Amino acid sequence: MSAAPIRWGIAGPGWIGGRMVEALRTLPDAEVVAVGSRSADRAAEFASRYGVPHAHGTYDDLFADADVDVVYLAGPHSTHRDQALAALAAGRHVVCEKAFALDAVQAREMVGAARGAGLFLMEAMWTWFLPPIVEICRRIAEGEIGRIRALRADFAIAVTGDQGRHRNPDLGGGALLDLGVYPVSLAHLLLGPPRQVVALGELGPTGVDTNLGAVLEHADGALTTMYTGLDAPSGMSAEIVGTEGLIRLDPPFWCTESFLVDRHDAPTTRVDMPHAGLAHEAAHAMDRIRAGELESDVISLDQSISVMETLDRIRAAMSDATHDDRG
Repeated sequence: MSAAPIRWGIAGPGWIGGRMVEALRTLPDAEVVAVGSRSADRAAEFASRYGVPHAHGTYDDLFADADVDVVYLAGPHSTHRDQALAALAAGRHVVCEKAFALDAVQAREMVGAARGAGLFLMEAMWTWFLPPIVEICRRIAEGEIGRIRALRADFAIAVTGDQGRHRNPDLGGGALLDLGVYPVSLAHLLLGPPRQVVALGELGPTGVDTNLGAVLEHADGALTTMYTGLDAPSGMSAEIVGTEGLIRLDPPFWCTESFLVDRHDAPTTRVDMPHAGLAHEAAHAMDRIRAGELESDVISLDQSISVMETLDRIRAAMSDATHDDRG
């Protein structure tokens, strides 16, 4: 007999919420039963567009919905802490979009609430669950490109004007939390947390970081160099350099479907691995919930806190030498 579907509620009727609904529809053991928003009209429109049975005009009503097993927090970073605490207090498991919170203080509070309530909580850093990334980690662990000495990754886009969340400080705007979290998280996955951080950047007219570069030194001396920004698009590429060769992730690296392995003693090989996007992290979360686990064994809660700590350190380092273009 198959297990009963795990029932999802979507907190936030935006673009990423819609993508998660589409991903969950590909999983036979998942069911999307509700959506919540601050706007009853937006919730109703989303429910109609995606065929979601229940639309709630407040997030508290969504969290109180007894038909919901797990809530996917799809709103801006600025909402994650309060919504996670409210959903956990209502007895719901939580999968929270990245960046996990605004800072490590908030992340620790969220983790403490989940552990205290005995409920599942996971950061939705989908990159860690994608088959190409899993395969790259396997090859690195088996020594295919030797000892890792460097990681280079960039993720920048062009956001014009001051409207929307990217340049809005009240919504946790800035390149680092929304885009830079990807190279930072990849660095943690491959090399662990840094022991030293150097960062430079500038602030835009609204006071958020718009152009930022950082170098992270890891425990064994390996270096991560990363760039993120809101003023111009980058190639969104990544390269992992080892003593025996290197791996190049085809862009966009954070959802790559292919990579090149270039060993010093062998011809370059290409690996193509199409994937199901957000469905991989959702399936993992459901597997863990069904097993009675309270967190992921791929991206643990302590790892999510550690990533937030590194983001905090990058912002602090940048603020010491930032070039503010407002004046």
